Amino acid sequence: MDDRKKPQRDPSQRTNAPKALGVSLGRLTRPIMKQRGVALAEIINRWSEIAGPLLVKETQPEKMVYASGAGHAATLEIAVSPAFALELQHLSPLIIEKINGYFGFRAVEKLRLKQTPIHRPESQAPAARSSRPLTTEEQAKLEELLVGVEDRDLRQVLESLGRSLFSASR
Repeated sequence: MDDRKKPQRDPSQRTNAPKALGVSLGRLTRPIMKQRGVALAEIINRWSEIAGPLLVKETQPEKMVYASGAGHAATLEIAVSPAFALELQHLSPLIIEKINGYFGFRAVEKLRLKQTPIHRPESQAPAARSSRPLTTEEQAKLEELLVGVEDRDLRQVLESLGRSLFSASR
């Protein structure tokens, strides 16, 4: 027998005291979430990158359903506006390929479409100000600033920014 004594516990710290449910659930669900839960959160957060601007307006991923024994592959349920549902049905193989390509493994096996109106929250951006035309001096200054920019797309964006800044300054 070991002569060492167990350290005395503080009597005010009960071992059978109630604990927050989140503490226990986190420990219990962590292995499952490592394997499966991250995929849906990533799809929802990155939907605009994965699906593209047209699909973002008409669709919204809602949940993933994993069949028992299916491994990582799941059925992704997507809410789609009724007018776009048929189009999305034809695009399903492409969407699945894009999602799986994003993850680098077969995260989604098939799509389940749920026809429902898509409600996007209104953006909190302030109303756009009406822009005034630039004066000839401001136009000349803007052209002077953009002289060294050769990339057409970059020049266009910078010119738009310059126009906004000049028109807002008065």
